[in-house]
Amino acid sequence: MKLKIIYKKIAIKFIQKNNLKKDEIDELIIKAIKKIIKKEDINIDVKKLVSKDLFRIRKGDIRVIFSYFEDEIIISIVENIGYRGDIYKK
Repeated sequence: MKLKIIYKKIAIKFIQKNNLKKDEIDELIIKAIKKIIKKEDINIDVKKLVSKDLFRIRKGDIRVIFSYFEDEIIISIVENIGYRGDIYKK
C-alpha cells in the first residue's frame, strides 16, 4: 500500500505551534487507514464523522480530522488538527 499524506496549511501551523512531531501524526493516520480499509485490529480511536466524508482520530486532547481517497496510491488529506474543545467549531 502506497500512501501519500498531504497537510493543509492550518494543520501545519498547529503542528509547528504546539511542537508536535509530524512523524507521529503520520503514524496515527497510517494506523487509522489500516483499521478502516483492512479492518486490522489496531488500538486507535478512529471514527467516521456523520456530516461529511471525514474521519476523526482521537489521541488524548488532540483530534486529527482527515479524509482519504483510495486508488493505486492512497492519498490522505489532513484537514485540521486541534484540541478537542476547538476542532469541531471550524
